[in-house]
Amino acid sequence: MLIEILTRNMDKKPVLLTFLSAQPGLHTRGNEISVDGLKMIVGDSYIYITTKDWEWGEKIVPLLFSIVPHAYASSHFEPVSDQRILVTAAARPLPEIMERLTLLEHLDLEAQELAGQFQVHWQSRDVAVSCPVSLMIQGGVAVAKIKFITHFRDAEYHCRQVISQISLAEVLRVFTPEVATAREKPRVGTLTISSRKFITPACFAEFLNNYKGQILYLEQEDALRAFFDPAGHLTFRQNASQIETELYLEKPEILTEELHQQLTASLGFSELTIHRTIDKISLEPDLLIKDLKFKKEPQFHLFTRSGTFLATYNIKERQMELTASVELGVKEALNRVVLIYRAMESFTGAVLKISR
Repeated sequence: MLIEILTRNMDKKPVLLTFLSAQPGLHTRGNEISVDGLKMIVGDSYIYITTKDWEWGEKIVPLLFSIVPHAYASSHFEPVSDQRILVTAAARPLPEIMERLTLLEHLDLEAQELAGQFQVHWQSRDVAVSCPVSLMIQGGVAVAKIKFITHFRDAEYHCRQVISQISLAEVLRVFTPEVATAREKPRVGTLTISSRKFITPACFAEFLNNYKGQILYLEQEDALRAFFDPAGHLTFRQNASQIETELYLEKPEILTEELHQQLTASLGFSELTIHRTIDKISLEPDLLIKDLKFKKEPQFHLFTRSGTFLATYNIKERQMELTASVELGVKEALNRVVLIYRAMESFTGAVLKISR
């Protein structure tokens, strides 16, 4: 396998040099820096990296992403990267590759030739990164051209989260057996506090006219969004004769007494949902029952745990959901939100610690 990575973003030079300086076998000569298994050439307007180990590619690719403010929305950010990757590797059998292609341009099974395209996608709420790949195979050798395209914008936290999901190995596994097939690491979703309801246009207008924070119009969604914090907002969408109103918070501290009053008295919210999803997590039944206090449900693949919040684990799908509801009208509602939020954070740590 040979992986070639090219970027013209010279701002990434310090990041790459800092990363390579901590690696074994560091050697420099002129504009060429090498470590065990990787070589980097720094030109006047480009950085060119080559390696024969997919593990190096897995580490380098995320480093070549940046998070920048969106040009037309100061509260939003977007991930960017100009890197281009060329991979030459042994190819999988053509039938295994064909089922993953989104476009088949050429196929000759007798000559073992194939040309086509496929795409891998990662997302964190509204922001996403897709990886379109052009693939050619001849004589058992695969050549893939790889690039990255970013979509939409969101809070800086979600940009970091989507970059953390990006995996060159996930792309390479589609067409070459040279990449280890270890199970994916658990993907921990954002712990959110949310609610949704319909309000009257008059109530909507009164809220916006008296709101002192930032308000943006989201053209692609045809929605208005009032920001409390980069990690919290209210989104309003027209729906027939009513306004669909969606609350989204990522930190319980945003839910102040003032905001609580606005939600209940002005907008009529009565309940909040606290939720997190953990995907690609492997837990054995004995650990679920003995260590995490889950109970087996009659449904074959389902385990649940009740208490401060409800935890549900589907052993077949390798997915866990944590959820709880809080009535806003009860005494100490805000303290209860914080209590449940912290309990979910602690439980998530315990689950990840014993997952395999």
